[in-house]
Amino acid sequence: MKKVLYKTLLAVLIVAFMPAIIPSSSHDIFAQKKTTNQKQKKTQTKSNARQVQNNRTRKVTTPKTSDEARKRKEAAEKEIKLTQEQIRQNDLNVKKGLSELGKLQGDIESTQGKINDLTTKLNGINNNINSLETGIANSEKELERLRDEYLKAIKKMRVSKKNNSDLAFIFSSGSFNQAIRRIRYLKEFSTWREGQSGEIQAKLTDLQNEKDALAKAKEEETNALSLQQKNQSELESQYKRQEEVVAELKKNGTALASHLKKKQEEANELNNMISKLIAEEQRKSELERQAELERQAKLEQEARERELAQAREEKKVDKKPSQEQIKADKNNSKSNKTSTASNKKESGGDYAQARKRAPRNTPAQPAAASTSNFSDMKGHLPSPTSGSFKVTSRFGRQTLPDLPDVVYDNPGIDAETDAGSTAKAVFSGKVSGVYLLPGYNTVIIVSHGDYYTVYGNIQTPTVKTGDKVEIGQNLGTLAPNEEDNGHSSIHFEVWKNRDKLNPLDWLALR
Repeated sequence: MKKVLYKTLLAVLIVAFMPAIIPSSSHDIFAQKKTTNQKQKKTQTKSNARQVQNNRTRKVTTPKTSDEARKRKEAAEKEIKLTQEQIRQNDLNVKKGLSELGKLQGDIESTQGKINDLTTKLNGINNNINSLETGIANSEKELERLRDEYLKAIKKMRVSKKNNSDLAFIFSSGSFNQAIRRIRYLKEFSTWREGQSGEIQAKLTDLQNEKDALAKAKEEETNALSLQQKNQSELESQYKRQEEVVAELKKNGTALASHLKKKQEEANELNNMISKLIAEEQRKSELERQAELERQAKLEQEARERELAQAREEKKVDKKPSQEQIKADKNNSKSNKTSTASNKKESGGDYAQARKRAPRNTPAQPAAASTSNFSDMKGHLPSPTSGSFKVTSRFGRQTLPDLPDVVYDNPGIDAETDAGSTAKAVFSGKVSGVYLLPGYNTVIIVSHGDYYTVYGNIQTPTVKTGDKVEIGQNLGTLAPNEEDNGHSSIHFEVWKNRDKLNPLDWLALR
């Protein structure tokens, strides 16, 4: 019974308190769901915001149309072209500056040489002036002495004659002998006086000539001093311009280093090409010489073999001769040997001449007849161009003023000439090669035996490999300067075998 009551009471309590329990529980669940939904909404909001931001970024970075992309590409290409043009312009400025610097160096050396010559001339003029002044002073003293002696002699004569005339002086003699002596004395005095007058007059003439020479020397001194001052002023102006050019080159330091590096690489390539060509020609020449020696040795051997065979044949047919025959044969043998030797010499020469070869036992002649003469032309070779010739880059290792680290090793010389000028052969020879090289346009190499001359920067060559050329012959038209169309330039080299020489030592330019 108690159990039933207990269960009933529990059921009533549960029913009584259920409304309060159920709402509370539902509210918590709803709240949890609401919180979860809020979190999801916040996450979705953030995701949406991020998506919007990404879309905005895409709109900023991504071109809207192909036209915008094309414009951007054109702008980039224009910028690249401007950069390339700036680099090219810097390179041209460097080339122009180096060319001007080279010409200034030559002008400075020339002006300095003029100043040195004028200084030497002035020293000579001053010595001449001092000598003339000393001579004039001595002449004036000598003239004064002669005049004094002349006056003293005249006075003494007048005292002797007692102011009488010559005739009265003679007739006042005490005897005939005294009269004769007085006549002789008067005659000798007259002769001496004429001589003394002539000497005084000659001394006066010499004195006047010396004074004229002194005046001329002083005028020369004045002109020389004026010219020296002018040259000195010009030299200072050249030095000032040189400093300005160097300053400009320093500003373009990167372009200068790049230009000289490229130029050195081009020069090295030219050097290697010339060295290989000369080495190959020397190898072929040596092979030809060896072949000629072997041919001569073979001809001599064949000739000896023929002579021996002929001698053996003669022994077979000959009978035992008598004593008289032996003597006759000996005499004939001597004469035959002489005639045979001469005939061999003549026949050998004819044989060689018919085949355009050197006779046996004759040394081979050099291929070029001008070989032995080129060495005699040192300092006398003509200009390698038809126009003016002004050196812009000298031979050998060159450093720039105030730029000791900037070095260029020039295998030859570069010179500025008139626009449209042609390259000229400085000596007769044979064209060994015609090449197209970067930085040098067309290069022509002419062989003069052991010597070679090289002509670069030719635009239109007029010769080809193997052609023979004469001194002064046109080799081709020179290309215009890229930085100055009003002028052309030439690169010129001189080699002896595989050794480079200074072309300025060979050209008659000074």
